[in-house]
Amino acid sequence: MLEGAIADQRHMPLMDGFIRWAGLTIEDNEETLRELIHHRANAVLRWTGLDERISGSVLDGLYKLLAEVLVDPEHPLRGKIEEGLAKLAQDLQHDPDTRERVEYMKRDLLENPAVAEWWLGVWERIRQSLIRRARDPDSTLGNDMRKGLAELGDALKTDERLQLQINRFARRTAVGVATRYGEEIVTLVSETVKRWDATTITGRIENAVGRDLQFIRINGTLVGGLVGMTLHFLVSFF
Repeated sequence: MLEGAIADQRHMPLMDGFIRWAGLTIEDNEETLRELIHHRANAVLRWTGLDERISGSVLDGLYKLLAEVLVDPEHPLRGKIEEGLAKLAQDLQHDPDTRERVEYMKRDLLENPAVAEWWLGVWERIRQSLIRRARDPDSTLGNDMRKGLAELGDALKTDERLQLQINRFARRTAVGVATRYGEEIVTLVSETVKRWDATTITGRIENAVGRDLQFIRINGTLVGGLVGMTLHFLVSFF
């Protein structure tokens, strides 16, 4: 997915958003950063007041760098970030050490209850944000999502290879679910049907069969009538 996103330049909005987030984060934590530089500076710098000038220069340099990266699509730092993302995509697919480190981090995170609780809150905020942006006609992310869904719909209709892969995945999933939870599914369906009364069963059959149910009723009436007449004829004359 990462490799495909980079190839289609779909990572650019994410990179822009990250750069803006970095700038806002620095702005919100300016005092903390200044205090950190103040404590790291030696006594001479603090006595002369140069630590404040150094902290101001560092922060101004960071703001300037982020602004240049944000407005310049060809900025060298963007290239470095893209190189890093491309290497990460390759390593995730082909480097056993990288994959093992990612698996270790994943297991460690999943086993931490505090992280799990925090992630639920993050996911809810992300979900709400995506919904708002998807519904906003002026949102770039919303347009990209709608375009992506449209392209996916076209691919599902025309790409036979994709159709085959999805069908194979669906079959394997269905077989796996039936094999693992078959008894529970049968019990659930059986208990549910047992609780239905005649009105519920009739209504569900009519909803499932539709207009064909009327023809089934007519056919049943006609066939039943003909069979009854035939039996009556045979009994009466023989």
